[in-house]
Amino acid sequence: MANCRIPNVLVYVREKGGKRSFYEAPSIPDLSACYWLRYEKDGRQSWQRVGDYDSVQREKLLLERRLSAEAQGFILPEDKASDKLGPARIAIRAAVDAYLESLRIKSRPTRTITAKTYELGLFRGFCKKTYMDEIVSRDMLEFRDHQRAERYAERTVYNHLMTVTTFLKKNGLYKITGLLEAEDWPELAVTDPDPYTEEEIRSLLTVANDFQQLLIRFFVSSGCREQEVAHLEWSDLDWIRKTVWIHAKPQFGWKPKTAAGTRRVPLSDALMADLKTWQTRAACPIVFPSKIGGIQGHFLRMFKELGKRAEVSRVKCHRFRDTFITDLLRAGVDLVTIAKWAGHENLDTMKLYAATLRDSDEAARAAANRQERYTLGPQLIRTA
Repeated sequence: MANCRIPNVLVYVREKGGKRSFYEAPSIPDLSACYWLRYEKDGRQSWQRVGDYDSVQREKLLLERRLSAEAQGFILPEDKASDKLGPARIAIRAAVDAYLESLRIKSRPTRTITAKTYELGLFRGFCKKTYMDEIVSRDMLEFRDHQRAERYAERTVYNHLMTVTTFLKKNGLYKITGLLEAEDWPELAVTDPDPYTEEEIRSLLTVANDFQQLLIRFFVSSGCREQEVAHLEWSDLDWIRKTVWIHAKPQFGWKPKTAAGTRRVPLSDALMADLKTWQTRAACPIVFPSKIGGIQGHFLRMFKELGKRAEVSRVKCHRFRDTFITDLLRAGVDLVTIAKWAGHENLDTMKLYAATLRDSDEAARAAANRQERYTLGPQLIRTA
């Protein structure tokens, strides 16, 4: 189905008068001409009358959407109407169903499809429009304000808007790309890194089983994101150079978060040795699989359960990543190298880690404690 060729839609004008001849539309609009669209369907050349020039782009876009849907095996409800009624309009409901089905065809992770189904469902429930070509910028702005009224966090509102915007772009609404100006998007608060302490890591390891211990050590030692670890295969480990290769996995419908996410990260000798030992007991190509041998989707749940038993609060997968970067900074590794190993596209985030570390390092403590010379001493402080 992915190999289906979507027919090209070409724009023509028809000669007026006695002859029934068509010519490719000129680059300069002919406001007096009658415009037509030419395309192939079922191996035969087909024509669709458009009329005046002002309707060309809209009708061409609608036809391309319908042909695209048909090429992927989708029959849009509006296409059942009589040809006399003109080109079909794409219903938002049908477009959402086709978009989600395309994600399934591309083998996107189940959790991704579930999340996008929920987020697009929120938009459909809010937007009272019926057809895709009725959506305008105001609908997105009102959807944003409605989300805020429902007390969603700004990060969540941002994610919902991104999902809807991507859906609109995938459906050919190119003007929707600039649907919101930069100032219209929710402002995301910059949060300080929150690395685990050595005591917290040891506490988690103490209550973990062998598999969980190896998993925690890999998170801390590699700085990988949750999905990067979930899609890790044994073939990604270089036993000679002792590195792990993070890269796209088309067979799972997954790729790194950014272009910089494709990278190699060095691992410790001890961790590589333990991974090699674990590989001898592995039953599938995935390093840290689910119980049934597939992609693990419950790392956070696993760590939270360990956190309760170890009495460690604020358990998050990303805190392991914060720990990895902070440890490298303490070891004196330069920011460029850390950014490369962490898969960051620029140094801005690394500077945030460095600034946070400076606020809590020994020099900062010493500077704060020096201010005690201005006090009278605890024994001289009078109580009310």
